[in-house]
This record gives sequence, C-alpha cells and structure tokens, in this order.
Amino acid sequence: MEADEFINFIGDAAGRICADYNLPASVCIAQAAIESGWGRYCIGGYNYFGRKWGGEGNYVEKPTYEYSNGEYVQIVDKFQDYDSLEDAIRDWCILMTEEPAYSEALSVWQGTWDIRQFVEAMAPVYATDPDYAGKIMATISANDLMRYDGWNDGEEGQ
Repeated sequence: MEADEFINFIGDAAGRICADYNLPASVCIAQAAIESGWGRYCIGGYNYFGRKWGGEGNYVEKPTYEYSNGEYVQIVDKFQDYDSLEDAIRDWCILMTEEPAYSEALSVWQGTWDIRQFVEAMAPVYATDPDYAGKIMATISANDLMRYDGWNDGEEGQ
C-alpha cells in the first residue's frame, strides 16, 4: 500500500476507536504505519502494530530485529494475530490505557494532552529503537494525522 491508501484504510477506524479511549488516533496510525511499512508487512491477519503476543489469543511466530547493546539483532518472537483491524486498534488502546508499563505515558497524556510528550513517554516502552519517538512525530506531521484525533472534530489543520 502507498501511504495515502494505508491512512484511508486505517484512519476512520482509528479515529473512532481511539476517541472511545480518549487517545490520539494520530499516534495509533503513525505507529501502525511505522511498524508495518505502510501496511506492506502486516503480521498475521491484522497486526499492523508489531504487537508481541500477550499470552492470550492466537499468535504468529516471526523473525524480528531488536535494538540491543547498540546494535540491531535478529530474533524470532511471537506476535498477536487479530481477527479484524478494529480488534488490533482496540488492543493498542487497551495496551496504552491498562498496561502498567504505559501508566507514566498515560498520565502525561491525561495531564497535558500534548502528543509530543505522550509519544516521548510511550516510545521507549513500546520499541527498542532509540529514534522511535522522532519517527512517530515525523510520520504524524508529514501526513497530517492529527486530523483523525477526536478533539479536531474531523477538521484538518487543527
């Protein structure tokens, strides 16, 4: 998929579901884009987020690269396998709002409503890539993804 196709594919569902959890859809969409190469590298049925298997539900084993001790190393890991795009987005929202590892990021979000601060708090927990927060913010900016955030009421440029 091209970037615009992927955004059209995921944008409305992310906007709708993330609004239910008071989370920024722009971050959800950007992470899905980064993790899946704009939808080209989906894991299993709908895992566009690179979500590791949490011990419940179906999973797929895949090779992946992790950043460790200053270099990328390849490992084989288990990843969630979802039945629908909506299930994958909902799981991302549940991860951000209920997983204790993200409690600081959630507190930052709820206290500031600042996407950059949320991303900077969440990114080091979500990924081993030291540039992950910058990649998320660049993806949001380059693709005007904030238009999908609930507080924008669907208006672009806010």
